[in-house]
Amino acid sequence: MKLLFTAGTQFDFPRLGEVVEQVALQRPQWQLTFQAGPGASLEGLGEWPNVLARPLFPSEEFQALFEAADLVVTHAGMGNIIACLEAGKPVMMLPRRAEFGEHRNDHQIDTAEAFLRMYNVPAYESVPQLVSAIVEPAGWPQGETGAAERIHRTRSAFAQEFNALLRNL
Repeated sequence: MKLLFTAGTQFDFPRLGEVVEQVALQRPQWQLTFQAGPGASLEGLGEWPNVLARPLFPSEEFQALFEAADLVVTHAGMGNIIACLEAGKPVMMLPRRAEFGEHRNDHQIDTAEAFLRMYNVPAYESVPQLVSAIVEPAGWPQGETGAAERIHRTRSAFAQEFNALLRNL
């Protein structure tokens, strides 16, 4: 199994690093890649031979890792989630939380709730919950069929409405 964990490109995300370490321990035969975010401490991850971790990957390398991944585990960042939905890629979310100093506010919890409701993308509140879900592939979400078309239609409709609004200003 090849898993891609991504904390985004703004901040590090220590809780997601904990998930990577626990999955590496429980599934040493799996290949785990972790884009940990700028300023992330990668200490401790180097001891796992099945983990490739960097603060950021060059765009082309990240895309290749994304395409090869059997599962993507991400913060609740719009770009990552939409990319997974458009590609039909199984995805799980661990939203960043303000109370842990992971973000400025809790908008990622709102984002995760919306994607769960609209596309059935599972979100987890804690490291143990997420680790338990990851290590049992039979329970992984399936890539959402038709999501790419729904996203494209919605994006196009939004752009048309927004342009009409701008013309009327």
